Amino acid sequence: MRYRHDMRAGQAASHLIGITGGSGSGKTTLAHALATALVDAVVLSMDAYYLDLAHLDRTARENWNFDAPEAFDWDPFVADLRALRRGESIQCPIYDFATHTRRPDVEPVQAPGFLIVEGLLVLHHPDVRMLLDTTVFLEVDERTAVDRRVARDRRERGRHPDTVKTQYARDVLPMFERHVQPTARWAELTLSGTDPVETSVQRLLEQIGKLGNRIRA
Repeated sequence: MRYRHDMRAGQAASHLIGITGGSGSGKTTLAHALATALVDAVVLSMDAYYLDLAHLDRTARENWNFDAPEAFDWDPFVADLRALRRGESIQCPIYDFATHTRRPDVEPVQAPGFLIVEGLLVLHHPDVRMLLDTTVFLEVDERTAVDRRVARDRRERGRHPDTVKTQYARDVLPMFERHVQPTARWAELTLSGTDPVETSVQRLLEQIGKLGNRIRA
């Protein structure tokens, strides 16, 4: 069954779904699979809102802690979510992971019926949590998380496996334990990041379907 948002008078234009969990838990995979199962859905990655590090030299950029809350540009992120929820369009920033800088061009995003927001710290900021209608936390074992991280960073960002593993031990795991894992308490659903994505999508569709008059088949 596929769902679409029922835009009735007095309701927000978009239904916001937050997907979070540690690095390698399957957030992006689930977000895009869910978007396929929904009518009029857009995925917004929190990664687009990393701070621009153009003012730092290359060594400083490579040693930056990208898993800490301070790595994100929160004000525009919250402002864009509010705008999309109101039914307005935004100019989403584009982040260059090869250089750790923000590109000069932007990506226009029109307010959809369903906005799927995915990222490490989607449930960290109280202003973001207040905007979300449905929330999910993905759990995954550490070995799977590391293997997925290595595969992704080699494929998409041209990084050496040893560098990825060093960063995981130095930044990713400590920040997960300190900042990401505690946000699981804010999630309506906790799902396994190693379950078939179809299973997780079905669970989320069932959760969304409980909202009754806000959506319809």
